[in-house]
Amino acid sequence: MIGVGRMGSRHADNLYKKRVPGARLVAVVDTDPKALAAFTARHKVPGFTDLDECLQSVSVDAAVIAVPHYSHVPIAVGLIEKGIAVLTEKPEAVDIAEAARLNAVAEKHPEVLFGIVYNQRTNPCYRFAKRVIDNGGIGDIKRITLVITDWYRSQHYYDMGGWRASWTGEGGGLLINQCVHQLDVLQWLIGLPESIDAVANTKGRDIYVENEVSVRMRYADGAEGVFIASANELKGTNILEIAGDKGKLSVGKYKAKYYSFSPSEREVNATAKKGYGKARISRKSKSYGLFRLIYDGIYGQQIRVLKGFTKALNGDKAALVAPGTDGIKALSFINSVYLSAYTGKRVPCPPDPQEYVRCLENMKADERKGVRAFAKGEN
Repeated sequence: MIGVGRMGSRHADNLYKKRVPGARLVAVVDTDPKALAAFTARHKVPGFTDLDECLQSVSVDAAVIAVPHYSHVPIAVGLIEKGIAVLTEKPEAVDIAEAARLNAVAEKHPEVLFGIVYNQRTNPCYRFAKRVIDNGGIGDIKRITLVITDWYRSQHYYDMGGWRASWTGEGGGLLINQCVHQLDVLQWLIGLPESIDAVANTKGRDIYVENEVSVRMRYADGAEGVFIASANELKGTNILEIAGDKGKLSVGKYKAKYYSFSPSEREVNATAKKGYGKARISRKSKSYGLFRLIYDGIYGQQIRVLKGFTKALNGDKAALVAPGTDGIKALSFINSVYLSAYTGKRVPCPPDPQEYVRCLENMKADERKGVRAFAKGEN
């Protein structure tokens, strides 16, 4: 386990207590001696402040990476080149140029398992939606609406971690930290938009990254979408709606509803002779499940990704929840939003990698000057 902070210690605890069949925790690494000492005091496992020293001292088959974002790629590249399987926390990288570099290394070593902790893919509501879409249940997609305003974060949250909520430490804010999971689900279900037009703001917090975004998405097949996210709302919303010609999906964190139209909207429009036209509508739903909700509340949804990764490492390749190379997809969306919001222009998705790197450097420079890149609203 590389990194035993808030999330890393949870992964390590689940591994140490043998909650992941087929896996055994053999060592932990953290450059913070205090964090390392706190973990090893509770768990009888070797601890190291240096990764190379750890690998020289302990026989390791796989590593889980849970460190600040900018360190994901160099650590993962080094491990994969040594033949050590990698499960990395999200995001895969901060920019798509770095993600592409890591993916190229992973593709050169197909024998080395590479996964990413996209635990929302284990949510039965999203998995239900995936089956409906893949089976053609909603037909041609017409509209996508994603609203995520339930990631409330106070100033105290931002003050807890020195590397968080900064361009130099985290590479972004609300999008790259919290919303990356839902953006992965969005692209997992319907793919990436062709282009993005975005507005971002920093409101009510003493931070340099965004805590609000509004995005218009345009897809290659003509579908349109809207994505709204905020970390400022005390009573937030988390809902994904996908409207199609043959049906509609409305998916929250704990319940999904599917409405099937017979005949399709296209047929209704072509045949209606009076009134406004109508169709028979049937409904199916899927809930998260009380037992599953309790289990995930105790052990964390991420344990399901750990279990799938371990099964894949032990031979069941289909059990891998998300390939690590998929990390570049949601990151492409995020980089496009930042680039569009910073430049005030509609940009392609994915954006030009080098143009985004230049944009990121500009936002870091703004931060060093004490200028908020997205301070267009109230501060």
